[in-house]
Amino acid sequence: MADGAAGWGVYGEERAMPVMVEGREIRRREGAAGGEFGLEMLLRQLQQELGLNFKQYKPNYLKRRIGVRMRATGRSDYLEYCQLLRQDPDEARRLINDLTINVTEFFRDQDVFEALRSHIIPEIMQHKRERHMYSLRAWSAGCATGEEPYSLSILFLEEIGKAEREEPWTVRITASDLDDKALMKAKLGIYEEIRLLPGIRAEDHFLPLASGYMVREEVKRPVRFLLLDLVKPPPLRQLDLILCRNVLIYFEKEKQAAILEIFRRCLRPGGFLVLGKSEAIVRTDDSGFAPYRRRERVYVRR
Repeated sequence: MADGAAGWGVYGEERAMPVMVEGREIRRREGAAGGEFGLEMLLRQLQQELGLNFKQYKPNYLKRRIGVRMRATGRSDYLEYCQLLRQDPDEARRLINDLTINVTEFFRDQDVFEALRSHIIPEIMQHKRERHMYSLRAWSAGCATGEEPYSLSILFLEEIGKAEREEPWTVRITASDLDDKALMKAKLGIYEEIRLLPGIRAEDHFLPLASGYMVREEVKRPVRFLLLDLVKPPPLRQLDLILCRNVLIYFEKEKQAAILEIFRRCLRPGGFLVLGKSEAIVRTDDSGFAPYRRRERVYVRR
């Protein structure tokens, strides 16, 4: 051991220093701490301590988002950042919030919601009427701050209101996300701005506030918010509709296929899946889905 290097070892030409990760001391190469080894240790720590598997995300996306938090906290490599996460639960929450990007608005991509209003929801309700089943069940996967599931709730309520006779409809929308901070805002249901589809009146579904709008209770009531990891199969079955828009693009292809299989199992035969505009099911023959409206990225479960 070289003079003045107490506690240091040698790996070829590189020095190795001890670091505590997962409650044990490991020795690392200085150069490797900011590379694949360090990233692997960080992702393993997130999975073991928080139960969240980010290994299926695209590597470049992970490095970019984690790098933002490392620079913000003054950490120069992944293993130093691992130590910070163990010491500071608030930083772990900030990292999760950064990894789960929330970009949304009411009726985002209005042509998609117009297709839901004009074609998909009426078809779902006709299917249920023919079987004398008056329950509507949907899942907003990656719901962010709640605009999407509330938009869906509004569409269901509007369509139910068109019925010529009274029918005993019940609506249940499960809205899930990994960002607990976003879910807190979603449950509150207060927004500075709202943008609605033509023909939908704000006063029917929102209460005006001095600083914005609050979602009315009848719109909130069908929506249940859950902190949920998308890659873990939820206890949902026989759903009529799943919205998962602009989420799959962050996953590797193998994991995308696994998530699509989760969706297939959650949907009833003939149920609908809506993806984001930049997403598509390439090999529909193997997925269990068939295209329904290609332009809006709507698929039907075989």
